Amino acid sequence: MTTTTPTLQTRMALAEIPDRLEALRVANTPTNANRRTPDEPTPATTANTPNGGGGGGGLGLRVDNDMNVAQAQDFSFSPLPSPDELIIRQRGRRRFTTTFSPDKVNGGVSGNSSSIRSPFQRTPTKNLQLTSGMILRSSPRKRLTMGSTPPEPTPMETYSPIKLTHTKQQLWPGTPIVKKQKMDDRPVAQTNSEVPLPTLLMGLSHQQLIDLIMCNIKQETAVATQSAEEKIRGQLPTPDISLLEQELHYAKRLIFKSLPTSRLCKKTDAAAYSKAAIHLNEFKRVLQTQAKRLHDSTHWDALVDYVSMAWQCVASTPNWESNSHNAVRRQCFKLLACSCYAAIKHGGMRLGQTRLETLERNLREWSKDYEDVLSCVNALQRTLNSRTSL
Repeated sequence: MTTTTPTLQTRMALAEIPDRLEALRVANTPTNANRRTPDEPTPATTANTPNGGGGGGGLGLRVDNDMNVAQAQDFSFSPLPSPDELIIRQRGRRRFTTTFSPDKVNGGVSGNSSSIRSPFQRTPTKNLQLTSGMILRSSPRKRLTMGSTPPEPTPMETYSPIKLTHTKQQLWPGTPIVKKQKMDDRPVAQTNSEVPLPTLLMGLSHQQLIDLIMCNIKQETAVATQSAEEKIRGQLPTPDISLLEQELHYAKRLIFKSLPTSRLCKKTDAAAYSKAAIHLNEFKRVLQTQAKRLHDSTHWDALVDYVSMAWQCVASTPNWESNSHNAVRRQCFKLLACSCYAAIKHGGMRLGQTRLETLERNLREWSKDYEDVLSCVNALQRTLNSRTSL
């Protein structure tokens, strides 16, 4: 048995100090000053080698040194973990549950390859058609709105126009039966019975009204047609010239609105005429259109009344200083005189005694504005003389 001398024990204790200090030192980034070469031995390895100390106690010192180094490394580099880290460590590696049974294949026999589900496999779903008898035809909200689930649709061979309403009631019991309206290509005036007939006639043109009346007058025989025509002729009134009068007065108003309003300017000179010339021509056009309309329709009594009204309207138009500027005014008087002469010539005694006497007095006054109107007086005298001779 080898005995250890005090000198040897002292050397062993001194050799152990650098190794312990090296283990307790915090590791730094190696630099060129403290970097050791691989072949350079440390003090601990020198002291723990069998030949380094000259005895057999070097091996035991090395084992003790390794334990101290491990404890020092755990203490310096592994601080206390957080509670969350402890829970994660307790969980360990994720494992698949053994209670899950995969889908059975081939009558319930599953192979070894399908006993454990791969994490990349899709989650199995339930087969709703096998587990429940509900038929998914529409959304739940639609089924709740309709009141019940529709039955199985009938084949196309069983559909017919007669049983269509019954089939619709079977599919949706709460649905009301609404008849589809047919499209009618006839005019609205023929189908809309709520509007009065006079209101509908107001929208027709003159030619449409004429065609409508003539179509209703025509009968199967000529005698019946003539009798119906005589009945309508006996109900014809005198044309209303109030609308014509409003239109003519509106055209005259435009003439006066075009004249200058300043007191320093004349309203009958050439400058004023240049502003009102366009409205004078429009006034003449309206007068010609209205007189021609009554003349072509041979309403001679209405034409005489229109001439009496229009003559006063023309006489109230501006009388210009220049004689050439009054050409439109003279043309309007001539047009009225010709219309009056035609009414006297073609109307004759059918105009009535009162109307002829009133016209005779007016013609005497109109001769001051237009002298050629005296020809109408001569025609009127001949008509009255012929009545006296009869």
